[in-house]
Amino acid sequence: MNTTPCPRPEYPRMQFRREDAWMNLNGPWAFAMDAGQSGKDRRFQEHPELFNLSITVPFAPESPLSGIGNRDFCPSVWYCRDVTPPAGWAGKRVLLHCGAVDYDATVYVDGVKVGDHFGGSVSFTVDVTDHLKPGETHQLVIHAEDDTRSGLQATGKQAHSYDSSGCMYTRVTGIWQTVWLEAVAPFSLESCHIVPDIDSQQVTFHPFFRGAAPEKPLTFCAAVTLPDGSVRRETCAAVPGAALTVPLPEPRLWSPDDPYLYDVALELLTEDGTAADHVDSYFGMRKFAVRGNRFYLNNKPIYLRWVLDQGFYPAGVWTAPDDQALRQDIERSMAVGFNGARLHQKVFEERFHYWADRLGYLTSAEFPNWGIQITNPAAHLNFLREWREAVRRDRNHPSIVLWTPLNETRSVQHEMLPAVAWMRIGLSPFYQRFVKDLRAATADLDTTRPFHDASGYTHIDTDVWSVHPYVKDSTDLKKFVRSESGAFKGHFDDEVPYQGQPYFVDEWGGFRYVPASVGANQQPGWGYCGVDPQSPEELCAAIRDQAQAMADDGEIAGWCYTQLTDVEQEQNGVYTYSRLEKGAAELFRDAFGPRPSWSAW
Repeated sequence: MNTTPCPRPEYPRMQFRREDAWMNLNGPWAFAMDAGQSGKDRRFQEHPELFNLSITVPFAPESPLSGIGNRDFCPSVWYCRDVTPPAGWAGKRVLLHCGAVDYDATVYVDGVKVGDHFGGSVSFTVDVTDHLKPGETHQLVIHAEDDTRSGLQATGKQAHSYDSSGCMYTRVTGIWQTVWLEAVAPFSLESCHIVPDIDSQQVTFHPFFRGAAPEKPLTFCAAVTLPDGSVRRETCAAVPGAALTVPLPEPRLWSPDDPYLYDVALELLTEDGTAADHVDSYFGMRKFAVRGNRFYLNNKPIYLRWVLDQGFYPAGVWTAPDDQALRQDIERSMAVGFNGARLHQKVFEERFHYWADRLGYLTSAEFPNWGIQITNPAAHLNFLREWREAVRRDRNHPSIVLWTPLNETRSVQHEMLPAVAWMRIGLSPFYQRFVKDLRAATADLDTTRPFHDASGYTHIDTDVWSVHPYVKDSTDLKKFVRSESGAFKGHFDDEVPYQGQPYFVDEWGGFRYVPASVGANQQPGWGYCGVDPQSPEELCAAIRDQAQAMADDGEIAGWCYTQLTDVEQEQNGVYTYSRLEKGAAELFRDAFGPRPSWSAW
């Protein structure tokens, strides 16, 4: 009997919970490296004896926590384990959920292909009802192919060379988030888009359904628990396109000071009122908007004091070692004075967003766009499809206040026009069309958040104007952000002109400092700007110099400091990679503290 504790045992999807009928599949799986990509030819899915290794899911094979620790490229990997759905699930639909599998995933049950998914960052679901019989044991196989250097995949900060170097780090292949089974009714809720409206004092639910509708119609019910403990219920017919609005007079607003979350039960009811399906969820009554050159939270101006968070962990790479690590990173950030973060070049785990919701932590949801060749039509399609999946999955989280699909778009090679070779990306009609497609796709799914086309560099169609001034002091910072006439400056001449949006200094700082207490154990590393502080006090003085200049400007809408923790050889974090303090929290709170008088937070 296997008595090994299940890693990452917590329920992964807190905004859509069915915790009474699920089975966590994390833990030991049989595993095979398929360097020659011949596993399909050899029909690995039918031959469990070919799986000669063991891996701990949900940790990628590159990570120490996986038990593999492979540092080379993994073009093809295979996972296998037995699953026995509970006998009590008979008559239900059985769903296999994968938090994320990088990149091209295929699912087999007893050697038969039952589903697939293309994309390495976002959750997906496969209905395995016709292949898994409750009470019986079946063989589940997941195959993942991952070509980091193809130009067709969004890889973010995963290194395209053998070694981690510069600002490119350890790769991630295959399963890197929780895998679980879930039993649902034959006709059930697939998802629900929750749209708060603080101005009209109401919240609207847009349910989406899975399965064939029964002959006798069902009713969709949303039961919202109010702050005083009472419950407000509203119902409508459970039909495609349904929308249900629940009035919330004098709502308790979600904010960093009071991150209040309303609990809601979502149900499908039969004619006699029996719940055919039940899902627990939550939402926050909050509004984030752009007005002129400022950000507004709940109709009050807010100055963003954010930090860059890359979501890397020494033992788990892209996967946090445990749920506490996700919460603690947010708490560490807030302890030194940040009110939010850029979730940089990665789609973060749903549990991270849950803790951000709980703790009142504002974030910009980003996508790992590095690694993709935008002018390749196949790459364009891959990116757009998965970006839509990310927005759809995470749009209910009140902590997410910006959509930022791109980062530092500079130049592009025209694969379709080889004679042009390399050119500035803003001049490329492919890139301009790509950004407009991204904006349209985002607006189709969510109209409640500003769209930030690209953090830093080439802006084409954006609600937020961002720049990345890595400079050594406030004098150079002022020269970077403003021209001699006093106007705000961008990065390149091929951007659209600045049109009065919030001017957001979305990366700055990056000063390398390694405390003497840990320096002997550190590998050689780097930071930005040539600033070389020798103590926490010197580091914080360099930080405050620029933070004060931005607050004094009066028209800068906020900033994002690089970065929360060191990542491998990049040693410019407020904390070390192992999350040790580089100085007292109060020193950093003072350094990051300056803000303009107009900010309500």
